Amino acid sequence: MNKIPIHIVTGFLGSGKTTFIQHILKNDQNAKTLVLINEFGEVGLDDLLVKPINDSTYLLPSGCMCCTVLTDVKDTLLSVLDLNKDSLVFDKILIETTGLANPASILSTLSQDMHLKGRFTLHGMTTIIDTQHAPTQATTAPEWLPQVIACQQYVLSKTDLCQADDMATTQALMHKVNPDAIQVQADDFINMQALFAKTFDVLPRPTFFLKNEQDTHAHAQSLVLTFDTPIDWLAFGLWLSLLLDQYGEHILRLKGVLHLQGIDKPMLLQGVQHCLYPPEHLSASVWQDDVSRLVMIVRGLDASDIERSAKTVLRYLNTH
Repeated sequence: MNKIPIHIVTGFLGSGKTTFIQHILKNDQNAKTLVLINEFGEVGLDDLLVKPINDSTYLLPSGCMCCTVLTDVKDTLLSVLDLNKDSLVFDKILIETTGLANPASILSTLSQDMHLKGRFTLHGMTTIIDTQHAPTQATTAPEWLPQVIACQQYVLSKTDLCQADDMATTQALMHKVNPDAIQVQADDFINMQALFAKTFDVLPRPTFFLKNEQDTHAHAQSLVLTFDTPIDWLAFGLWLSLLLDQYGEHILRLKGVLHLQGIDKPMLLQGVQHCLYPPEHLSASVWQDDVSRLVMIVRGLDASDIERSAKTVLRYLNTH
């Protein structure tokens, strides 16, 4: 029996993992790739953004892949083998970790678990690096370093938003932290076949980082804001801009799909710390829910304070 190769895509919150996966799946309609997506928090959005491209997308249970859902990863991998019982549905697997994952644990599980070793083989790991924020994340986010050390290759994202000095600083940082990793361009992978066609040396085993990360994640909170009616973007956008301006360093990532007043298509909104990226309008087939959702992951900030502030704004908007 041929073992099924697994490739891991990791990277800190907001680095562009889902965008990278969308990119390589768009030209891969018949690639027989199973995509597993793990998100931190109770409500996931990334699987909904990938599923219109690839029907074989499964969202793993809430939690961080490096600590609370390792059993679920194992159970999921073993259970999806049933999909191939009658015919070959997939011949390779791509796993997107949450941005707070320490990949050492999942690497160890895939390479050492006796039940998985006989069915799957670890192909490699790609880390997506936020070129804008990497120098700051390297010193403030303990999850960033293990994600970089464990990879064989990395993709610099958001290079179009950076100055030449920012690019040089991040490249120098990457060379210092993991000089053996290869920098690749997202455009190098025109489809999933191109990603899996690459061959790597034996995966490193960063046992130094193989530890329980519950304490590390204890200070990170996931907050979900929901809106049942279309949003006044002018007022809500002002509130969000003020929030990011004052507390941006504590907001590790925000991602949401919003229904706006006077606009037919839902809007995808993404941001990291103080930066709010240009919104993207989605087709109705991608987001069929009438409820808007904004997911934030924060550290060093009480998520309940943000929720109270948002509700105050909503009450004001609904009465004026």
